Amino acid sequence: MADKPGTKTIKILLKLLAAPYRLRLKQLGAAVGLSDRGTITKHLDCIRAAGIVVKRDKHDRYAVIPQTGFKELNYLSPFSEADKNRMKELVGQLSTAEATSLINKLESLYNWQALGIEALRRPELEKLDAIEEAKRLKNQVTLVNYRSRNSNDERDRRVEPFGIYPESGMIMAYDTEKLRVAYFFLKRMDRVHVLEEPWQFEPSHSNVASDCFNIVKNKQVLVDLTLGVSAYNDLIERNPAARQFTRKGSKENTYAFSGRVNHEFMGLTQFILANWRHVTIHAPATLRETMVREAKQLMEQLSGA
Repeated sequence: MADKPGTKTIKILLKLLAAPYRLRLKQLGAAVGLSDRGTITKHLDCIRAAGIVVKRDKHDRYAVIPQTGFKELNYLSPFSEADKNRMKELVGQLSTAEATSLINKLESLYNWQALGIEALRRPELEKLDAIEEAKRLKNQVTLVNYRSRNSNDERDRRVEPFGIYPESGMIMAYDTEKLRVAYFFLKRMDRVHVLEEPWQFEPSHSNVASDCFNIVKNKQVLVDLTLGVSAYNDLIERNPAARQFTRKGSKENTYAFSGRVNHEFMGLTQFILANWRHVTIHAPATLRETMVREAKQLMEQLSGA
């Protein structure tokens, strides 16, 4: 997940909201990996162009001032349609590839439900600050009471965070228990505890691409599905990255999904079980076999066998 220009802009916005009137230009740049003052200023101009007020005090420290007049970060309201349109106009100044990528991202990020109400709440910002500190120190952290989607448990996870994506509410880290790189969601952890133990697995800190269900697996398989409208809505709303693999179907009120997902079908299995009436599996055969096995286990559980 490489940094796009818009991603750094959003990171700067988040930093300003988290630390109003605490950072000067150089410190703000350092927080997001920038050293050129002109580049940092351009990102601030992008924020202003979106209709967001950026102010500077007499000590040259910056802050974002919500125009709504709300005094507490917890009460930030969603962006209006005008806000979204202004940012889309700004995106039009980028190259075609960058603009397409960023527009897709903005569709899911700019309602402050994904970006603001979750990523900008004070507890989430505290988690981000702790993770950024651990990354700077190259220390391990404990994700307290992390709620895993796939293992159905809630427990502490010790990881080495090396990638931070606040606009998506995720971090990329090396899991010291499972010995692999994985994404972790801010909303699934109670808090972050920075440990004194330094990184031990830095050579394995690689930016491994995830599938549209945010599952990191080296082995992926091509999946071909037909979705009804309700299934399509559920897929896109829960997994915005799936949008790029989905097109209008050949029949009315259908959508075609064709994309590579992890070979264990984590994330996809849960989606199909929740929408089985409106999903047709065309390929691969192993996905059908997996769903049959899951369905049999469900029937056994419901029947009390």
